[in-house]
Amino acid sequence: MIKQKDEVLYDTWDKHWAKERSLTPIGRIFCPIRMRALRRTFQELDINTAIDVGCGFGYLLELFHESGLDYVGLDVSPRSIEVCKHMNLNARLGKVEDETQQYDLVAAEGMLEHFLNFEPFAKHMMRISKRYVLIMQPNHDSFTGRTLAYVTQTLRGSNIVLEYNYQIKDFISVFERNGFRAIKNEPLILNTSRLILFEKE
Repeated sequence: MIKQKDEVLYDTWDKHWAKERSLTPIGRIFCPIRMRALRRTFQELDINTAIDVGCGFGYLLELFHESGLDYVGLDVSPRSIEVCKHMNLNARLGKVEDETQQYDLVAAEGMLEHFLNFEPFAKHMMRISKRYVLIMQPNHDSFTGRTLAYVTQTLRGSNIVLEYNYQIKDFISVFERNGFRAIKNEPLILNTSRLILFEKE
């Protein structure tokens, strides 16, 4: 069960997306690089259905759409869903813990690090996955990752949603303990983040 403090986080995200209008300058540089890595990964997988948990403004959904997947985006923020639908992307308001359908690929870009205890959230992602889970996470193990986190916090201050400095091995440990093996662990953008793909064993 997702605990009460995570409901507060959901409310924080709703307020965050209500204020955001576009990517930050750093985001405008990094987003295309992340999307290229994701596009390459999708091309390697035999999948038909996908869900983006925490779809934000739909950047990952655009890749699902162009790949011809049967997809949906899920977010707790009405503002986020409004933006996605304006772009003719399939997205709906909801929480992963309430999702009952299963998908070949369950993806989340930069979500898990915002939970004080991310394991319950990760377990719901695994529960609705038929085969793969893909996450993209900040890499606090690397000097460049720690530096980027510091710079972002300094520049944005209270406008940034709190991130916990989990190590990449923390995410891998939780998924592998629950029957999902890491088959790809790729550094992105001078190793400031990692793309990790898990396959159900």
